[in-house]
Amino acid sequence: MHRDEWNKQDEFTLELYSPANLLDRGREGVDAVLDFIESIDAELRPQTIYLSRKRKYSRQLVHEQLDECRVGANISFILGRSQPVDESLLIDLIEPGNEDTRFALDLTLRPFASVRETGRTEEHTHRLLSLVRTFAQRFPISYGLAHSRTDFYLSSDPHRTNPFSPKRVYEAYWLNVYGPQLVEELGRQRLLSTPAAHMEELPGGAVLWLTRPTPADFDSEEARLAQARALVHLRPELKLEETLSTLRQRSLAFTPLPVQFDEDVADILWRKVEHEGLMTQRENVERFNAYHPPPVSEWLPAAQAPTPDVADVQQAIDLYEGQYAEQLIALLAKKVPAVLDGTVDALPQVDYHLWHKGWARRLPDEEKEILGAALGAWLGMFLVHTLGGRWVPRRALDEAAVVVGDRAWLPFLRARHSLQGREAPLDFSCTQLFRLAQRLARAPSR
Repeated sequence: MHRDEWNKQDEFTLELYSPANLLDRGREGVDAVLDFIESIDAELRPQTIYLSRKRKYSRQLVHEQLDECRVGANISFILGRSQPVDESLLIDLIEPGNEDTRFALDLTLRPFASVRETGRTEEHTHRLLSLVRTFAQRFPISYGLAHSRTDFYLSSDPHRTNPFSPKRVYEAYWLNVYGPQLVEELGRQRLLSTPAAHMEELPGGAVLWLTRPTPADFDSEEARLAQARALVHLRPELKLEETLSTLRQRSLAFTPLPVQFDEDVADILWRKVEHEGLMTQRENVERFNAYHPPPVSEWLPAAQAPTPDVADVQQAIDLYEGQYAEQLIALLAKKVPAVLDGTVDALPQVDYHLWHKGWARRLPDEEKEILGAALGAWLGMFLVHTLGGRWVPRRALDEAAVVVGDRAWLPFLRARHSLQGREAPLDFSCTQLFRLAQRLARAPSR
């Protein structure tokens, strides 16, 4: 798997914290923020604002809808753009209560690969530095950073979850901004002597410095060594080799592994990997590479399949494909829209949904029976209408079969098994049974 494909969920984040109490200035304070936003380089400048819905940004609209942006005594709103890069800009104006965090900005660019675009890394770097400089010219800064969001969340920095955390040296990021108070605590000359790719004093006494010329290679060996050396310089209680070892371990999260999932359930497993995110992707891929579902047991040789024992065969089939299967579609249409398309692509999506949401564990027995009948009928319809199978209705649903070639598949029994426990929707997926039936139906007859 290509590196960018492996890391496609990673994002670039730039966070800036200011002690500026803009709420006390009312409309003037909001306008100061909007002045800054409108001064950002055109390639990064937001074009939309997310209120009750996404709308084209305008200063007038922000003021008209400001009440929608209030969260208690605070103001929070998100701006964004989709071209030439997917971007969001979160602005928080915070009621006084923490003297160094009253105004916070969080710029996110998706995916991270957008800032390592071949031939444009220096251009992107220039824009990002320009944004920080512009911010510093307009507002005091207490703390700031720019880095891979995933690597940031793998770090020890408490700002991952709490913007009011003390402003200290926790890590060395691609871009680091220290406010005047932190600069004074560290010692300005000591800070300015930090081994860095770039060091710059900002207005108001803050200092900006970079570990690498661009953010493109934050997880390379060279970048990790630069981060470790800078961090040990600023935090002499740390040891270089131990710090470097920790950083190297974090880099593994961004290093692709071969994905060798069982082909019958690969797309179910990959949905799980993507849901849990890049931070756990490596361990999940290792775990799922070793996973193989139990062999499909819900079938009989066609010659041994019992004959229909219902009074009206067609009526039973209409019940399966009408009432039962439609129940599943109605139940899952909003959560798994693919069920409305009537294609087999919906099978792994339904299996994943049942597995991820743990329905088998949560539903009472009566509702589980209803869901099992609906799921079995829905699976059976694919065996009939996609593979050319033939229904064999039975009064006992577990015995009802679909004959495809020389095998009689038991879709209702499979559905019941898939609802027996937390991992059952994966171990007894409808997808696996269908794909096995499909392979056997396509195999040349002997």
